[in-house]
Amino acid sequence: MKVPIGTDIYLKFGKKIKIPVNPSEIEIKRPSKNKTFEVLDKGEIVVPMPAGLTEVSWESFFTEDTYAPYVDGGRSPRSIVKSLEKAKKNRTKGRLIINRSDLFDTNMTCIIEDFTTKDKGGEPNDIYYSITLKEYRNYAPETVAIAEPISPLPEAAENTSTQTSETQQVTAVVDRPVETPVMRVGAIVIANGTYCNDSYGSKPHGTANNIQTTVNRIVAGRAFPILIGSYGWITEAQLQVIG
Repeated sequence: MKVPIGTDIYLKFGKKIKIPVNPSEIEIKRPSKNKTFEVLDKGEIVVPMPAGLTEVSWESFFTEDTYAPYVDGGRSPRSIVKSLEKAKKNRTKGRLIINRSDLFDTNMTCIIEDFTTKDKGGEPNDIYYSITLKEYRNYAPETVAIAEPISPLPEAAENTSTQTSETQQVTAVVDRPVETPVMRVGAIVIANGTYCNDSYGSKPHGTANNIQTTVNRIVAGRAFPILIGSYGWITEAQLQVIG
């Protein structure tokens, strides 16, 4: 997929990193895990299965020439490379955010599947790289409660006991990390505040009062960076993420 003008790419593994030089194209794979079988008298059939994990990859370079017109970001190449190598080594879960101008946005929890760097002769201040990010899905088990019947008491003990219950609860508790709701495209929010015609904050035209709606788009760095439902653009401080 060709990268349109006005696209911003962010990686967040701890600190947020803005990709300073956009790649010429981004590849997004959405693999299928469907299974095929041979059935007597019918031949080959396909059984739909849950989709595989999304992969996003691209190639570009980091440069110290921050004054070049195609560069948008102030961190040094070595600083960015160090952060990404640390995240891959520690198997850190992070987030990929791609804000596209007038197109759909990408916002997914991910890990770094592959990160390769290359030095080229005659370009000592540039680091070329390729990166592959794979979607992360939470797979921790949930808490399970099992009701187990108990043996009946002898008749004498049954007559004297006043605290016997018919069943006893056996509970197996497994810790499960709880993901805090984050501000992202598709998040459900409660809005309170003034919303505008665009992300620059021009022409305020309404006030939200405990409105439950959905985040449709996020444009980082703008005064009113978040588009909610069919209402308009609003600030993050005026929103509460609930799911």
